[in-house]
Amino acid sequence: MMDCLQEPAFLVGKIDDEMNLSLPPASGEEYIKRVIIEAQQCADVVVANIDSSHFRCPTIDVEPLLGCIEAPSRLGPTLHWQQCQLSDFSNMRLYISQIKDEFQTVKHKYKLKHINLPCVDDEEAWIKFCSGSYEDQKETVPTLGIIFSLNQPMVEQILEYLIEYIEVQKQINHKLGQWLYALLVILEMPLTPDTCSCLRSLARTCSVIRANSKNLEVHEIGALNLFICLVARYFRQLDMADP
Repeated sequence: MMDCLQEPAFLVGKIDDEMNLSLPPASGEEYIKRVIIEAQQCADVVVANIDSSHFRCPTIDVEPLLGCIEAPSRLGPTLHWQQCQLSDFSNMRLYISQIKDEFQTVKHKYKLKHINLPCVDDEEAWIKFCSGSYEDQKETVPTLGIIFSLNQPMVEQILEYLIEYIEVQKQINHKLGQWLYALLVILEMPLTPDTCSCLRSLARTCSVIRANSKNLEVHEIGALNLFICLVARYFRQLDMADP
């Protein structure tokens, strides 16, 4: 089979190596002979000599996105602790999935009070909503009524808002932590590329806060370790996992 592929497509006869290539070909057969002669004169491998001095130096320094920073001594979680968090998180996702349809039935049957949520495009309003300072609301915890009213595009968008906010603030307060956990519970898989990048930013930011802060409370360390654990081990970004 391979031998037939190596057979010439055209029979051009004997090729005269002394053919005058400066004259135009007199026939199609002579043209093909010229092509064969020129091909034989070409090197099998050609390497270009590039003068790098002609290249401009880059005007923008691009900092590569690294993985998580290793936890300082005695702040990193044990493997057993991480496995327990994964089990609890998985059970919570299963429970929420099971009661979602039942909740929607009850909601329509008893006409539960409608919840006024910010517009999905209003980043500032969602930050305030999840921080408990939206329209004078004293408490905006992620109740079932709220989280079941969010579709997946909204979940992904709100997650992005909160994570970008945390990157700037360099801290996760208790209420934002509640919202992050709730949104991760109802986040559907497989992840979109944008959401995957967003979660990696969350884990990276948590590791930076953990490494740079010297006066963290026990519950703050636990929250940072928890989000790194969930992103790395549940959402399969294993290169960011603590040992």
